[in-house]
Amino acid sequence: MTELRMQVVGYPDSDEEERAELAWRLREEIRERGIDEVSRPSVRPPPGAKGGAVEWAQLVVTLAGTVPPMIMALQAWLGRHRGAAVTLEIDGDKLTLDDPSAEDQRRLVETFLARHGGG
Repeated sequence: MTELRMQVVGYPDSDEEERAELAWRLREEIRERGIDEVSRPSVRPPPGAKGGAVEWAQLVVTLAGTVPPMIMALQAWLGRHRGAAVTLEIDGDKLTLDDPSAEDQRRLVETFLARHGGG
């Protein structure tokens, strides 16, 4: 199984609240494709911090044979949110998708996941 972290960067002018809302929509899109292992990361804020929406703009997806539905969900979401960006991360390796064509998105994500045994 591969643990994929997603950071919803949002639009160039997105604030933390909008990024959190966009992440929620992406989470629902992924779950609609049959991938139930989508959660928020467990991040502990530093002492005295009020917490923040930054954690709410992050998702953790556990992949086990569910790569094509996840890619389709990500492409559909990016297609409806033109200009928004999402950063994928596995073991410190990052890939940012910010509006390439659907075919480029598929190829980039498949290559990225294959490097980590998730493709």
